[in-house]
Amino acid sequence: MSFKSVPIIFIFFFAFCQKGFSQKFTNAPSYRDFSQKTYFRLNFDNDFFTHSDDNYTQGISLEFVDPIFEKNPLNFIFLDSEASDQYGIALEHVSFTPDVISSKDIQYGFRPFAAALYLKLFKTESRIKNKSRLYSSFTAGVIGPMAYGEEGQSYIHEITDNWIPYGWGNQLSNDIILNYEVKHEKNLLDLGELFYLNTDAGLRLGSMYTDISAGTTAILGLFNSGLNESTHYRKFQVYCYANPKLYLVGYDATLQGGLFSESVYTIKSSEVSRIKGQMDYGLVIKNKYVYFEYTFSTITKEFESGRAENWGGFRLGFRI
Repeated sequence: MSFKSVPIIFIFFFAFCQKGFSQKFTNAPSYRDFSQKTYFRLNFDNDFFTHSDDNYTQGISLEFVDPIFEKNPLNFIFLDSEASDQYGIALEHVSFTPDVISSKDIQYGFRPFAAALYLKLFKTESRIKNKSRLYSSFTAGVIGPMAYGEEGQSYIHEITDNWIPYGWGNQLSNDIILNYEVKHEKNLLDLGELFYLNTDAGLRLGSMYTDISAGTTAILGLFNSGLNESTHYRKFQVYCYANPKLYLVGYDATLQGGLFSESVYTIKSSEVSRIKGQMDYGLVIKNKYVYFEYTFSTITKEFESGRAENWGGFRLGFRI
């Protein structure tokens, strides 16, 4: 498919998000709570914050929460309770590249070129009585050339007079993405609504990611907890957080390729790091109308010949 056939909306989408990606676009953690029934949030992560342009190379999530999604006929797949719920939808695009993007040759020992485009349905349950939160999501989309990673990156590099990425001919083949995710968070310690300590656990199962995770979160500042009943409501909130996490990895299509196709180059299963660590920390400023977050993340190497990676990002939300 030629570049001219790419819809204008995709060109704008890639142009805006070039160079960024986080492996976990999610509103699941309580530190990312925007307790409005209807809001829009842009989630943008980018490795240029750490002066690099490889591995995590681009990504964006456009997130919309509204009670209208309570009527979605697919909601039966989500875990259910009598807790206070938020329903939403997100459109996400992610891309990966090896260290050298200007060569047409396969970059053995580095990440393969890969792009994915998918739609995510999600539900968040806040269980105030037992100080916990349950998040579940379902993702459907494509990985491979149909995600337009090559066209997006080539367009941006041309207009910015940057390196032309010639290696996309070696990208992962087209395949389907179907993924289900469940995350649980529980408050352990509350010191006067100024410091919180929470635990979290998650499961992802599907054709893109299959893994389990466990971590803790420390939150310090002035905020209204999404897990506890506040004794007094703060109209203005500012706080910082740190969220270390460990993953036990079963399958990662962005490294190993799709389940139903063969690619010219992938990372062998025996070379994938089955245990990896990730650290997210950041600053959040918000009121009931506007949400702003700056975040910085680091992750240990994800395959045998890889290395630790860092990236930064921001989230900007508006009450509708």
